[in-house]
This record gives sequence, C-alpha cells and structure tokens, in this order.
Amino acid sequence: MIIGKCILSGLLALLIAAIVLPMSVCAYLTWTAHLGENEGIGFDPVSAARYPPAWIVAALVFGLGFYLQYRRLNARQRSPARS
Repeated sequence: MIIGKCILSGLLALLIAAIVLPMSVCAYLTWTAHLGENEGIGFDPVSAARYPPAWIVAALVFGLGFYLQYRRLNARQRSPARS
C-alpha cells in the first residue's frame, strides 16, 4: 500500500512540474506581455516530450516525489502511536 501511495505522489509531482507550472508561466507571460493583434505565446507539450533531457527531468521529479512520500509514510509506520 505504501508503494502505491508513493507512486501516486510521484505522478502528482510529475503532473505539477510538467504541465501546471509551464502552463501557468505561459498564462502569466501572455497576460503581462504587450503583444500585437495576431501574436501569442504557446505551450507545446509534444515538442517537450521529444526533447531527451525532458525525460531525465521527468524521471528526477517522479523519483523525488516518490522518495519523499515513501520516506514520510515509512517513518510514520515505524513511529509508535501517540495517545
């Protein structure tokens, strides 16, 4: 059960790092930029997926989320119950 929770935590960290943060940066830049009539700022996740260092960063983010959640849950199981 701990491993399942840790995998979900790692996937959530990956989702936030790969999708939510870049899209929020694009939204902020679009909001603050002074663009012309037919100009815009885009986000293309497919091109990011084709870039090999993106996979390394994704693996590191997933691993970090997994490790931190595993450590937290494992420490909670080992500690005695508080009354």
